[in-house]
Amino acid sequence: MKTEQELRPDWIQELASSPFNEPMFTEEMKSSVLNNAANGSVRMGRKKRRSPTRLRITTASVFMLLLIMAAWGWRESPVIQQLIPIKGWGNAANWAPRSVYSEDGIVKLQAFPGGDYAAGSPAGAWWNLLTPIQDLEGKNIRISAVHRDTGITLEELAETKISSDMAYNDFTRVSSRFALPLSGLWRFDVMVDQEKYGDIVVDVPDSSWEPSPSFRSGNYAMTGVEGRLGFIHPGWFNANQPNKYMWHFWGRDEELTGDLHITAVKRNTSEIIDVFKVAGLRPFPLNGADAAIPTSMSLPSPGLWRIMVSINGQLFDSVIVEVDKP
Repeated sequence: MKTEQELRPDWIQELASSPFNEPMFTEEMKSSVLNNAANGSVRMGRKKRRSPTRLRITTASVFMLLLIMAAWGWRESPVIQQLIPIKGWGNAANWAPRSVYSEDGIVKLQAFPGGDYAAGSPAGAWWNLLTPIQDLEGKNIRISAVHRDTGITLEELAETKISSDMAYNDFTRVSSRFALPLSGLWRFDVMVDQEKYGDIVVDVPDSSWEPSPSFRSGNYAMTGVEGRLGFIHPGWFNANQPNKYMWHFWGRDEELTGDLHITAVKRNTSEIIDVFKVAGLRPFPLNGADAAIPTSMSLPSPGLWRIMVSINGQLFDSVIVEVDKP
């Protein structure tokens, strides 16, 4: 087994040697510099006034010694620079995209987002916990997500009790909506009974910014995603001009029951603004949709906007509109 001395990097061992070992320094230079530096040292509190000549010699000697040390340090500087962490390097490593989480070389967690999982659209995901159901049944799982660039956090999966129907051979599978409002890197922290089980990082691509098409439902033309989400509007969208919009929703009763929250983000930005909030959305068939509700909306500036509709904190779907100047 190597000794501690042998295990040290070469550059550390070289630090213990004298800078005067370099070929550029002769014995005469070494003796002169050290003697002058020693003779020129001053004890704290000494009041004897030095002659100008003596002061110049001392200053020159100290300067020469510093120059020697600097030259020696420059030779080593490339090695030292390699040891200084680059700012943000640790964070970059933690944010490396990964769909598998391991501990001590053993895989504990896998994530499988569905479809294209683009920003603004629910895609669904499977989370495989590589632990048998008998070790997890009855415990609570919760998944939160944080966006690297903005720090926005959201609840990907509300606290849910792990049950026997989540068992798949020797692992446990949990599903979530996997609906993210912004593109970019998202880290998902999986917690089981308030303890971290693992984390996954996903690079979410941006969705198309093509304005959403129109479709007909009942007797009306709507803008949005046919069979999922749409609204009736007066035919224009002007910045800073509030107007009435009738939103329509298609889905299961449990999806369409709860608090409605409408937000928006402008293209090439990451600021999410509040547009409209209302409590008590309920299934209410209208114009061929499973639920409907009137809202008032206004967007602050012209350009392309993604209007995102969430119900009970879960992204339901989104619509792209082009806002004109007022």
